[in-house]
Amino acid sequence: MSSVFREKFSFAGKRFYVIGLGERGTGREVAIALANRGAVVTVADEKNRDEVAGEVERLQRMPVAFELGERAYDSIPQSDMVVISPGVPPDIQPLERARASGISVVSEIEVAYMISPAPIIAITGTKGKTTTAALLAHILQREGMQVRLGGNIGHPLVSLAAAASPGEVLVAEVSSFQLEAIVKFRPWIAAFVNFTPDHLDRHETTENYWRAKVRIFENQAEEDFAVLNAQDSRVCQLSGTLRSQVLLFSRHGKVAAGAFADGDWIVVSDGTDSRRVCPKAAVRLPGDHNLENALAAIACASAAGAPLARVQEALADFDAGPHRLQVVARVREVTFIDDSEATTPSAAVAALNAVEQPIILIAGGRAKVADFGLMGDAIAQRARALLPVGEAGPSIAQAAARSGFERIEPLADDLEQAVRRAFDIAQPGDAVLLSPGCASFDQFRNLEHRGEVFRQAVLRIARENVEEPE
Repeated sequence: MSSVFREKFSFAGKRFYVIGLGERGTGREVAIALANRGAVVTVADEKNRDEVAGEVERLQRMPVAFELGERAYDSIPQSDMVVISPGVPPDIQPLERARASGISVVSEIEVAYMISPAPIIAITGTKGKTTTAALLAHILQREGMQVRLGGNIGHPLVSLAAAASPGEVLVAEVSSFQLEAIVKFRPWIAAFVNFTPDHLDRHETTENYWRAKVRIFENQAEEDFAVLNAQDSRVCQLSGTLRSQVLLFSRHGKVAAGAFADGDWIVVSDGTDSRRVCPKAAVRLPGDHNLENALAAIACASAAGAPLARVQEALADFDAGPHRLQVVARVREVTFIDDSEATTPSAAVAALNAVEQPIILIAGGRAKVADFGLMGDAIAQRARALLPVGEAGPSIAQAAARSGFERIEPLADDLEQAVRRAFDIAQPGDAVLLSPGCASFDQFRNLEHRGEVFRQAVLRIARENVEEPE
């Protein structure tokens, strides 16, 4: 188990300014953790009190002050540290003023690290980090370890840290938004599962996004572990630049230390000895990308000291969760698959390659990148028809057309219309795949809302097409 050194930090009397009262509750959980440790806490949000009434009510019994609406940021110059939620852009003017005054601006995971008595395993990457983190937690639990899972999924990392004990392990998915505002955050084990351009609406350039991701390793030391994807050339090149011990994972051949697929087996190596862990077929999640996610999780579990005796069981009963290549229904031999989690072109490409049936693809939304070329190529190779939706639907259609793809339906008015049109043109044995390659915010609250709208549309079609017995 990690013996990561943490400076003793006295919270008593320190003035913390917490920004953001979003629906995920990150700001609330930060405020509670700090107030319970004697800090003087002010919570701010640009929304007015009515808009964040639920979060304010949850904090009513805590000794915290509020600056909401027009009063937001009034007392930020008097703070010792500012803590921002992931949705708060780090370059807004009040934060620039705070930094100019010498006030540290950090993300919620920094506070989590400051208070956690348990070691942290952090997973980042463009896609697959949620599945990898959840699978890793599942494997460690199967191996008898006490694990808490959260971060960018589920509960905020700070709430896990506040409740943790030294004998536990915290497994956290961490995003570029969280990593760009760390100071001393130091995970015992840090995994970088893959990298493709994403979130350019926030980071502006691919290099900015890369620099934020790589920060996951910057405070690690020799006794820590870095887990890298051997198939991702840019990620793999980090191996010669890090202070921590490097483990690789590969679905195409051996690595010196880490986890890899060798023929029909998954093998783990510590750099000296190798041993078979389980058959490769034990990975039930579809697609090469999910084999990589499983290998990353196994490499992390090995670094954490898990005996890996029950990996096959863990893989067998693991549920990747909603909106990740999730079969919603089968109607008249047509399979409907919800992959709303695919918010980037690379994720949509992975889904297209993972689904074995002929595909009727529903794609589009709010673009996070400018180039849909690779997605267009994959559509031309794997899809039978494309139904574009949302703001970026025309761009995806154009990319597919440039790749020689011809079966492109007119832009749908909404997702319901797209689902119905997909069912109309589908043939028995086809799969109707929602894999948008885009963010959801043009038409939906979030990707979960988008997936639920898809599910409800499918269920209506299923009810309308119940086959009556003869």
